[in-house]
Amino acid sequence: MKIVYGSLYVLFQSYKKSNIIFWCILFAIVILSFFIDTLFGQYVSFAMTISIPVYIFYSVKGAKFLNNTLPYFLKLGLSRMQYVWNIGLFFIIWSLAGAFIIACTHKIIALLSNLFDYKNMIIIHPLLLFSKSDSFFLTMTMDSVLLLFCLISSLLLNVVFYRFGTLGGYSFIGILALIPIMMVIFEWYPPLFELLSEVSVLTIIATLSAVIVFIYMIISRALRNASAIPS
Repeated sequence: MKIVYGSLYVLFQSYKKSNIIFWCILFAIVILSFFIDTLFGQYVSFAMTISIPVYIFYSVKGAKFLNNTLPYFLKLGLSRMQYVWNIGLFFIIWSLAGAFIIACTHKIIALLSNLFDYKNMIIIHPLLLFSKSDSFFLTMTMDSVLLLFCLISSLLLNVVFYRFGTLGGYSFIGILALIPIMMVIFEWYPPLFELLSEVSVLTIIATLSAVIVFIYMIISRALRNASAIPS
């Protein structure tokens, strides 16, 4: 248990500064948006999103995570499987924390909008594609899963680059790029959109959770014999 606590503490300290900087910038943009709406709200209306920048930030961090942490933790004496489980737990905590901040920010924005009668500011969130409800719990649950998916999927990309080098990494990206191209060629988009419009939020969350578990099993397998030095 001390190993787990120690690993989480090291990871928290390593990413604390970048997280603080990111959230400060994001909150500054939110405040600036309210200021713009106060001055020019009668002339323009605009949409604002809190979650999507967080998804991008988590994806960027996940894509560099392995190179920044695996060699260090192996030098500390952790086994590869201990490393895998510790970063998995860290990702879950990190995702929950990010989702909690997003949900709280949405509620604060809604409260201020009602209080000061801001009618020209629209909050965009992926949840609205599948549900009309924007409850705190549902928003946090959706964001927790999406943030964890961003971290895990970008970590998988990092694993490919780490294990197979630049050539293997870009080949993997090329294969992924073929998927939307094939979907356009074979016209798979209309049935996909129709399917997504009919499923519930809980189904989306459950499906993403299953995909996350599957991807993490692949990552665990790939890191079982990973070198301390990237390829």
